[in-house]
Amino acid sequence: MIVIVTDSTACLNRQEAERLGVTHVPMTYTLDGVTHREHFVEENGDYIARIEGAKTFATSQPPIDAYLKTFAELRQAGHQVLCLSISSRLSGTYANEVVCAREVGSEDIRVVDTLTTAGGLYIMVRAARQFLDAGYSLSETAEKLEQMRGKVKTLFSVGDMEPLRRSGRLGPVRQSVCTVLNVRPLLTCREGAVMACGLVRGKSEQIRALAQAVPTGARGVVVQYIKDIEAGRQLQHRLESKLGQSVMLRPIGPMLAIHLGVDIIGVAWLEP
Repeated sequence: MIVIVTDSTACLNRQEAERLGVTHVPMTYTLDGVTHREHFVEENGDYIARIEGAKTFATSQPPIDAYLKTFAELRQAGHQVLCLSISSRLSGTYANEVVCAREVGSEDIRVVDTLTTAGGLYIMVRAARQFLDAGYSLSETAEKLEQMRGKVKTLFSVGDMEPLRRSGRLGPVRQSVCTVLNVRPLLTCREGAVMACGLVRGKSEQIRALAQAVPTGARGVVVQYIKDIEAGRQLQHRLESKLGQSVMLRPIGPMLAIHLGVDIIGVAWLEP
């Protein structure tokens, strides 16, 4: 049996993880000196209020021991492992996973740098399940995922750039990009890094621009939000009307809330 392993930024809930056959490895975050584990999405308590009330923030990738233990236990049970990682340009998680795979036995463990996170990572996890169910081997599935990752697109917007600046995940985004005067940046995850791709004014224009960017024929479309579920619903309904298909609406957990801000609204999809 091939077991999928991924980190908590895929924002899976417990039932999805069980249905997809996914082993979930939690990341950790620290607010005002108190450390928390990121659980399955919707099992993190009132993390929005905790983040909004905090003065100091820190996040941490899963400890290397967590992956060593996970990989070793799965191998001892006779399973092969397909590990899908948050982008290596956003976290050191991928590097740790590769080291652990090499130590446990890399022939039966494949680690894929998805070059994405959140909705994009969720799309990759679902695709991995489909490939495995279709009978592809561990190596074949890893290769197919590496081929498709360039077609997984993410576009999002925030009301405040300060969390991204504070986190150091801005990549080549200009420091001059700001959110004064109700101007909101459009940001994308391109080749694994956060990049700016436009500016809009106001929430209605923000939602319109996000919907407009998703091409007809896009598959597996996922709208994601943290605090503003109403904006998420508006974007979901606009996309369903445009695309003529069901669009998922999913919350994002505390790790990405710290890096992106709780007012994020975004969409991920697989190019046609």
